[in-house]
Amino acid sequence: MGLHVNPSESAAKPALVLAGRIVAAGAASCRALGDLLGIHVPGKPWQVTAVAWVDHAVELTVEGTPEPLVGRIERRTPESKGLALTTHLNIYFRGKSLPTELSQHVAAKAPAALESWSLDELALLLRKDPELGKPGLAVPPNPDEGRRPRSLLDTWAGEDAFADFFAGGEIARSQLDSIDPSKLFHFVQHCDAECLYVNPHTVGTIVALVNYPWDDRVREPSRPTAQGLGNVSDPQVVEEGMVTTDIDENDVILGNPKRLSDVVEYAASRPNPENKLIFVSNTCVPTVIGEDVESVVKRVRQRTGLPILYLTVTPRSMTNVFEGILVDRRMNAEAEAPPPRPDAINLIGFSGAKAVPELESLLQSAGVHVNTRLLPDLDTARIDALPGAAINIVLANKTWEHLYNQVMDRSRTRSVVLEAPYGWEATRRWLQGVVHALGLETDTQACWEQHTGAWLERWEALRKRASGLRVGMVVRDQESYYLTTPPSTWGVPLIGALEEMGFGIDILMHVTDPQTAKESALTIRKMFGQPARHTIRAFDSFAFLRQRLADCPAQAFLSYNFFDWRLTEAGKAAFSIQHFELGAAGAVRTLDRILGVCSTPFYQRYKKHLARTAEGLRSPAKAGGR
Repeated sequence: MGLHVNPSESAAKPALVLAGRIVAAGAASCRALGDLLGIHVPGKPWQVTAVAWVDHAVELTVEGTPEPLVGRIERRTPESKGLALTTHLNIYFRGKSLPTELSQHVAAKAPAALESWSLDELALLLRKDPELGKPGLAVPPNPDEGRRPRSLLDTWAGEDAFADFFAGGEIARSQLDSIDPSKLFHFVQHCDAECLYVNPHTVGTIVALVNYPWDDRVREPSRPTAQGLGNVSDPQVVEEGMVTTDIDENDVILGNPKRLSDVVEYAASRPNPENKLIFVSNTCVPTVIGEDVESVVKRVRQRTGLPILYLTVTPRSMTNVFEGILVDRRMNAEAEAPPPRPDAINLIGFSGAKAVPELESLLQSAGVHVNTRLLPDLDTARIDALPGAAINIVLANKTWEHLYNQVMDRSRTRSVVLEAPYGWEATRRWLQGVVHALGLETDTQACWEQHTGAWLERWEALRKRASGLRVGMVVRDQESYYLTTPPSTWGVPLIGALEEMGFGIDILMHVTDPQTAKESALTIRKMFGQPARHTIRAFDSFAFLRQRLADCPAQAFLSYNFFDWRLTEAGKAAFSIQHFELGAAGAVRTLDRILGVCSTPFYQRYKKHLARTAEGLRSPAKAGGR
């Protein structure tokens, strides 16, 4: 029995909410996807033997090839590169043994067979599988497991941790901190007292050890931070702050589910004139002792009818924590909303106290109305306002991709993911893309010239200064995507933006596999507009990296690690994604900041006093003298 989906059916019959989960499908899904992709060919041994929804995509195993292959069907973005592309989907395979004949069959059939399909319709196809979620079903393996670069979160003293400058694991672990739901929730935390001291709170600002891209410490140094208590005079903060279960030793040993139930019931009973949601955060200790927290939350949710959100300590649970509002509430708002304003857009994923209003001003001059913004700001009023726009303009950002997929899930509002407006020319192209997506007849060049007139002279003067300076980046060979795929760096095209600013670029690459390093270097070189101005050099050990840094002429290097002694001992200053801002005026401020970093002589002048041992300790042998 085959599975069939009418593309219009996903709007009429909601698909199973799958975002952020791994759910295996059965034989019917294997047959259907094998046929749609052109894999099942009479006389050929190729067969789809496993299918699953994985986080926010469909994955499948193909056997009958020299080695089993893993295919993936995900939502298409402007940066998508795959074996087969449709209007909405990107289809590709992972592995080095994809037979040429099989790839030709998929490339020939899949685009036509899946042209009218979206990821939502694929979710609905899996929903119709009678075996979906059945225990014992195979899940396609992850071919990259064990080969991805390791972070300090994965293992202490990893063999290549010395070459980690992008802190990918730390950023993934802290991704919830990138969202601002302060107007949305009453927080309930199930924890012991010590858990509350992980992130200390003081009247002063505490600098994180990682330069998180969502932190405005550099872009907006005068703004209050979430870590400080500058708003303690606000009665809303005092009255509606976090409530905790504060479990003790007896609770840990004997268990005490009533304590959590009482606290959640208390939170549900409090006055709530702003209709805030209840957010229950389950921490490490209750998870380790095996306490059934989720059933307590479900009972209170069913009894009260309140949309209580639930989060565990597992990283995967972060992907669907906001599902109740990004999917359910948004779809309810769309069902009740009048037709959208045809010249209106929603900005999804755009942040910056200065930069975003400047972008809105540019859009307004082009006849574009900004209906609302969503992410990092997140509250029910913004969700309810989303249907008022004709199009969602989405900033490409891998960290928020699962949230974007929930915003797009079965939405009546079309979403367009454009190249992020980081840099002068990228902002101009972004404006053209927005106007084109709306179908407006606007002279975007005239709008652009009027908008940038006040900054053009300074932009050119700063670029002239930058042309005599160099900046550097360190990357592991398996991490070249940080330099070639802007969504992996918060939308910032590192090579393109720095080159446009006028800097020469020096890239140091840690080599673990010569072939991978060669391929990565060639891919990076293709990103250069002026290859003769830039360099790529290899290293294969920590000692060699330290020597490369010391010998490199670059004045500053990119690092996501706060006060990176690997750089300071080499006399190099550091910058990060925190220095970058959206828009044309933001590009001027970004360039000005990085020039300031490059022009700071402190580390070069005093590098002999900043020398370290290989373990990172202060080197006494080089500490003396002037």
